Amino acid sequence: MKGREKRDEGRDFRLLLLFLFISSLVTRPSSLFAISNNAGTKNGDFLNIATDARGVSLGESIVSMVNGADALRWNPAALGSLDGKEVSATHIQYYQGVDIENLSGVFPIEEGGIGASVFYLTPGTLDGRDVLGNPTGNFKFYDAVGTIGFGRKILTRAEGADVSVGANVKLVEEAIADESFQNPAFDLATLISPLDDLNIGLNVRDLSSSKANFSREITGGASYTIFRNYTGAFAVTYPNDAPIRYSVGGECKIPQLDGAAIRAGYQSHDSLDSSIDSQIPALRGASIAGLTMGAGIGYKPPIFPSLLLDLDYAMAPFGALGISHTITVKAKW
Repeated sequence: MKGREKRDEGRDFRLLLLFLFISSLVTRPSSLFAISNNAGTKNGDFLNIATDARGVSLGESIVSMVNGADALRWNPAALGSLDGKEVSATHIQYYQGVDIENLSGVFPIEEGGIGASVFYLTPGTLDGRDVLGNPTGNFKFYDAVGTIGFGRKILTRAEGADVSVGANVKLVEEAIADESFQNPAFDLATLISPLDDLNIGLNVRDLSSSKANFSREITGGASYTIFRNYTGAFAVTYPNDAPIRYSVGGECKIPQLDGAAIRAGYQSHDSLDSSIDSQIPALRGASIAGLTMGAGIGYKPPIFPSLLLDLDYAMAPFGALGISHTITVKAKW
């Protein structure tokens, strides 16, 4: 009898968590669905760029299904459930000729997991002009972010649900010509698994001082795995300087190949024009902007059986802005 009461209490706890999460999504003020009054008033838009191919290909719906080094971008609470060490390197050929590099690594410890990453964005050299439009010489600018993260599991399934919490501390540098600015920012996150194959994630990103004035995001989402190899996910993002965004994504793993998977997703966005210069005619239409797709493959070197190498690719067409290509290489052991 006592065993049944404990199971009922555990079930009620899980249902309560799920109810509170869903309620937080559907009871937001309707003004969030309109154009934000703060549009264009915040700094640090580059902080919202996805920094790994898996996250891009899933349409940024990954907040509840992230793992490994990608947790530093999407949900640092996932650092509390690391199953090994991992190093990840990403190159992004972004829209309009912008190049982005990201390097990250994570390490499990007794209390949870820790990680660090470095992000660098530059469009190369730009032409300088004065107020009259006269040339003043070339100049460079770049954006860089250094991140340290920590995650820890605070509850287990035996206590009602797996619950992890995590946080990131960032140092953000923005430089243009001879001027540079440095400011800190913080992320806070949680990851909950109330049922087998069901995960719920919440991440509050880029908390900062009024001096830095970074755009902030609150992202919540859920994912569910069926048939052991297919996971579907959705996420809702509330920026404080832009309209609300919705994301959906799906990942199908290929168990015969270590680390192999195919992925697709979609993220809502502002209205866009069609592209006139895309090298892939089928991807020129604005109607498919927001669609993302990608794949990954894994390889275990025979001489290092404990090492797994992953190669992930993602493509995201974005109308007149062009197409971004993201490549991520990971080493896990």
